[in-house]
Amino acid sequence: MRDISQHAPTIKRWLYVLGGIVMYSLALDLFLVGNNIAAGGISGLAVVLNQFFSFNVATLIYLMNIPILLAALLANGWKYAAGAIVGATLYSGTIWLFEGLPTLTTDPTVAAVFGGVIYGVGMAWLTIGNGSTGGTDLLNRLLIKRFPTMSVGKMSVVLDGAVVLLSMFASGSIEIGLYAIITIFICSVISDRIVLGFDRGCICMIVTTIDAHQVADPLMKTLGRAVTRLPGTGMYSGVERNMLILAMKPSEVPRVKALLPSLDPGAFVMLLPANELIGGNFNSRTLTGRKA
Repeated sequence: MRDISQHAPTIKRWLYVLGGIVMYSLALDLFLVGNNIAAGGISGLAVVLNQFFSFNVATLIYLMNIPILLAALLANGWKYAAGAIVGATLYSGTIWLFEGLPTLTTDPTVAAVFGGVIYGVGMAWLTIGNGSTGGTDLLNRLLIKRFPTMSVGKMSVVLDGAVVLLSMFASGSIEIGLYAIITIFICSVISDRIVLGFDRGCICMIVTTIDAHQVADPLMKTLGRAVTRLPGTGMYSGVERNMLILAMKPSEVPRVKALLPSLDPGAFVMLLPANELIGGNFNSRTLTGRKA
């Protein structure tokens, strides 16, 4: 029993990886391949090439992954490349396993939307499990070392954009590329929401020179949100200041912005997005505990 608990994190990680691979494969076989939607990456390139060669998508993906995996192995060693080799093999195998499933719709708009949703879930699970299926994800990391001035995001745009443009050229249809862009966008949104959290909020940081209670008390009374005070000093002016921190829902931001000028017209305010707010009494909207 103790041995199982020791390996639980590894088992959980690989379950996420396997789940992500299955979702990737289902998105391709049920929606994207049958509608010739090349949603970026090696998989998208395989969808394009599948129209001209007798190889199936699973085989094309694995063949294109081989040089990328070899490059990763030579550049970073076996330990780095092993997980990607296993992931790429499982990915191609799962796509091949599901190839007999029918394409669920011939409407490219529906296919782009639902394919993007399922793809996004798969991407999120792979990210949580720190897994890789090779492809452009691995190629990105290798190219970033070669071109350090490029960010991962920009490199992804370049690689995925090239695949989308190729699909337009190969099919002679701009619409095919537009459907691919819809899929990529939805995939990105769904993946971010799952990984970063759905309970998004906003952090308001208020720097004021007046008594902290004159600002904090009306905010707590109006919003029912707790306010935290941190002492600070302006490094240029040397003036002591109070920094107040308030976590709130995005819908509450207009109320705070309307209220603050009447509390301290000279306050310096920063509004920062929060991917997820966890713990405390944030969701209760009722202040509890001892008041100092």
